[in-house]
Amino acid sequence: MLPGQLPEVDEVLARAQSENFTVAAGVLPYRIRQHLMALYGFARLVDYAGDEACGPREGLLDLLEADLGRAYEGTPRLPLLRAFAPTLRACGIPREVPARLIEANRRDQHVRRYSTFGELLDYCVYAANPIGELVLYIFGRAEPELIRLSDRICSALQVLEHCQDIAEDFRQDRVYMPAEDLSAFGCDESDLAAPTASAELRGLVWFEVDRAVEMLRAGQPLIARLSGLARMAVAGYVAGGMATARAFRPAGHDPLAVDIRPNRRRMLAEWARLSVAPTTGLGHDRVRDAYRYCERITRTQARNFYYGIRLLPPVKRRALSAVYAFARRVDDIGDGSLSDEQKLRRLRQARQDLDGVRPDAKDPVLTALADAGRRLPLPLRAFHELVDGCEADVRGTRYETFEQLTHYCRCVAGSVGRLSLGVFGHEVTGPAAQRADALGVALQLTNILRDLLEDRRNGRIYLPTEDLRDFGVSLELDSRGMFSDSPHELAELVRFQVRRIERWYAEGLRLLPMLDHRSRACCAAMAGIYHELLRHMWNEPDSVTRGRISLPAWQKASVATRSLAGMTS
Repeated sequence: MLPGQLPEVDEVLARAQSENFTVAAGVLPYRIRQHLMALYGFARLVDYAGDEACGPREGLLDLLEADLGRAYEGTPRLPLLRAFAPTLRACGIPREVPARLIEANRRDQHVRRYSTFGELLDYCVYAANPIGELVLYIFGRAEPELIRLSDRICSALQVLEHCQDIAEDFRQDRVYMPAEDLSAFGCDESDLAAPTASAELRGLVWFEVDRAVEMLRAGQPLIARLSGLARMAVAGYVAGGMATARAFRPAGHDPLAVDIRPNRRRMLAEWARLSVAPTTGLGHDRVRDAYRYCERITRTQARNFYYGIRLLPPVKRRALSAVYAFARRVDDIGDGSLSDEQKLRRLRQARQDLDGVRPDAKDPVLTALADAGRRLPLPLRAFHELVDGCEADVRGTRYETFEQLTHYCRCVAGSVGRLSLGVFGHEVTGPAAQRADALGVALQLTNILRDLLEDRRNGRIYLPTEDLRDFGVSLELDSRGMFSDSPHELAELVRFQVRRIERWYAEGLRLLPMLDHRSRACCAAMAGIYHELLRHMWNEPDSVTRGRISLPAWQKASVATRSLAGMTS
């Protein structure tokens, strides 16, 4: 009697219908389909023994290996091994190939972390690559060169599975993301236990998925080297991998919050293309995919800015999305839940990343920024000022005077204004740069006033101490977390700030006539939405004392529409 409880044959084979393994099985002849299903059953049984079974798993794996030996002698005891035995004999499969799957699960009992990607690929030699080799044996094409191509495909599929199952693996105390990659992206293992993926972890997942797609492309010539049923089957596995890789995009590369599974219709369409034309169908442009990654961040998190950004032509829209994505990353570090020491360390890493921006960067945001910097006059050094401002936030810097506050605003927002000017294709010098800087300051001051209560609850006060003193306001909170100051004095303080911010808008909006039509529309839309917020605060100064205010979507869309039409006043 085997220790532990092994699943029933029907239970194991039923799972095949929900996995990528049999994407092409439905159109294959019965004989081939039976061999593939027997292989699937054996592989699932081994995985169950190593991952899910109760009791001593190593004992189960030893007994599975013994029964595998009996299968070659014609006397296996387990039903799934009895089903697999005819395939082993008919296809001439050497024992060491299926035995590697058992060895992979033995390793899982002891090896729970991988230092390098090379170590992970060595694991794939046992955990994934034998599957492809077994398939080639089933089709009578187990030739050395074809096996090498198959290994690339199978390793890619294994990496994709690891990316899908990060949370589940971590709950079993297994981490298949290489330690060197976790470190390179500034991720801690604790990030893997969160309900949603951090920006750093999403970047890492993008990189690993991108690497898996490159391996699929490297193995793609295998399809062209095959014909008939073998081509159809292998094309199905590759199609499943590509569909899985694409499924990460709409999920924002967040496998912690989203159960990432490929769209079956898209998988079948990909399989059909690859079966007919095996040298096409795996189009992959990592720079394009990096921009898509940045655009999704912008679309889902930029809120007010995206109404303007989408008015730009594609090249500029992608570039400004890359600028926003990096700026957002820096902001998220400062606003996150890490300790101050950890935040400052990650901000130092962000500085180093800026100095090493290149198209082949691991990080999708840096890849996009490198391409944008190649196409447009982007002053990427301006990001260092943004990091300066974020470091001041982490240290809890207070501002005695308005001049000190405007310096901070130039760091965190004026820098982005100048970067945006470069995206618009304008030389970042002279009056244009000064006005872009002023507009950035205006937007940041609006942001500070809008978030007055939220920031105070988070322990931050940005308004100058001299202003608070002049208006007799302390910004202290009562037991309900609301301002304890006189509503009248708070209203007067808010209106004073609005009048001062209006002067910065007046200077900054002088930039608009210097821009081309689409860039002017984008800039006007972004500034217009914040300007509307400022007008709201003038009309209802007590609104900032009740919480964060925002414009309804229809009003933002209206501002964007007027901006595109040139109605920017």
